[in-house]
Amino acid sequence: MADYLEIPNIRHLRMAQAIGRFAGVSSASRHLNVSQPAVTQAIANLEKRLGTEIFYRRATGTYVTDTGKRFLLRVDRFFEILEGAIYCILKIPGEQPDRHLPRVEQFVTTTQLKALVVASEPATLEVAAAAMNMSVASLHRSARALERSLGVPLLERAARGNVCNPAGEFLAREVRRAAREIEFGRAEITLDHDNEDLEIIVGILPMAGTYELASGIRRFAKAHPSTRVTIQSGTYRALLDDLQNCRIDMIFGLLHSPDWEPEIEEELLYTDSYCVVCRPGHPLTRLREITAKALVDYDWIVPAKRTQRRRNIEALFASTVGQPRGNIEVNSYNCTRTLLLESDMVTVMSCSEVRLDAMLGTLTLIPCAGLGGVMPKGVTTRLGWLSTTRHEQFLECLRYETANTTYGTMRRPEVVLAS
Repeated sequence: MADYLEIPNIRHLRMAQAIGRFAGVSSASRHLNVSQPAVTQAIANLEKRLGTEIFYRRATGTYVTDTGKRFLLRVDRFFEILEGAIYCILKIPGEQPDRHLPRVEQFVTTTQLKALVVASEPATLEVAAAAMNMSVASLHRSARALERSLGVPLLERAARGNVCNPAGEFLAREVRRAAREIEFGRAEITLDHDNEDLEIIVGILPMAGTYELASGIRRFAKAHPSTRVTIQSGTYRALLDDLQNCRIDMIFGLLHSPDWEPEIEEELLYTDSYCVVCRPGHPLTRLREITAKALVDYDWIVPAKRTQRRRNIEALFASTVGQPRGNIEVNSYNCTRTLLLESDMVTVMSCSEVRLDAMLGTLTLIPCAGLGGVMPKGVTTRLGWLSTTRHEQFLECLRYETANTTYGTMRRPEVVLAS
C-alpha cells in the first residue's frame, strides 16, 4: 500500500508533459495558463525528486533527454488512465457530457487521490495515515473533498466506517494503475544510473509449478542481483484482484482464460499434467499394472472441493465400485508431502509441482491417463500493461526455463487404468 502513497504532484507532472510536448517552458506556461517561473520551479522540484535531469536547456528551447522520454511516456500513460477513469465516472451512459471537462489537475489533488486509495483499503487505514503524516479524519475529509469535486458519491457509511462504493472502488483501482506507471518510470531512471530500485511482484497459484518458477528466478537473480523479486501465493480470485489493483505485477500458474474478465492477457509457457503421487517403495510401485480398484484401496489426501484437482480425482473413480477414503483434505504441499512420506496414503498433484521431489527420489510420481488432459500454465498480466526492462528480462528467463518443458513423456512406472 505504501508504494501508492508516492504519487508526485500531478500539476508538476502535467507541466513536465507540456514541456515535452511543446519543447519549451514559455510554450508550456502559455498552454497551461501558468507563469514561467512556476513551471521552472515545478520541473526543478520534479527533477530533484527523480534524482536526475529529464530535460536539457538550450537557447532554442527545452528538450527531453533520453531518460526523460521514457519517463514522460509513463506520465502520458498516468494521465490517460486517470482521466479515462474520471471520465467513466462522470459520463452518463448513452449520452455525451454536456460540458468540456477541465484538465484533471484543475479539480483533483494528489492528496485527494491518495486518500481515496487509502479509504479503499480500510484494513491499512491507520498505517497509511501515519505514513502520510495525516490523521484518519484528515484522510476521510480529503476523500470527501474529492467527492465534491467530482460531484459523484465515492464513499458510503458501513459498520466499519466509511468505505468505498463501487464507483469509489473503481476509481481507486485506476489510481493505483496510474501511480504504478510513475513508479515504473522512476525505476527505469534508476536503471539508467546504476542505482536500481525496482521490485517485481509475482503472484503464484497453488500447484503452479514452483520448479519452473524457481528456475526462472535463479537465472534472473544471477543476471540482475540488485532487483528485488517478491512471491505471493493465493487463490486465483484473490490474486486476480491483486493484479487488477496493481498490488502484484503478474500471476504465474494455471491459465484460466475467464470470459468474465476481459482486462487480462495470458501467455502460455508450457503444458502440465496430473499424476498419482506416493512415497518411494509404496506397494503401488511394485505392481506391474495399476488399476483403479487398486487405487481405491488406499487412503487419499484430497484438495478442497470444487478445485480442478479435486474434480479430476472424483472423475477418476466415477465408474468404479466403491470410492476411496478421502478423509484428509489438505491444500498445503508441505503438509501433503509429510503425510505421504510417513504413510501409504496417495494423492494427485501436477507433475511440475512434484518434479523436484521426484528427481531427488523423495516422492514417486505415477502418470495416470485417467486424470484428464493437459493443463496450460503461464503468466497472466493486465491488459495493456507496459513492462519495464527488468520485467521483460524476468519474463524472458521464465520463457527460457520453460521452453523445453514437457510432462507428456514422463514414465515412472507405466500405469494402466482398469475399471
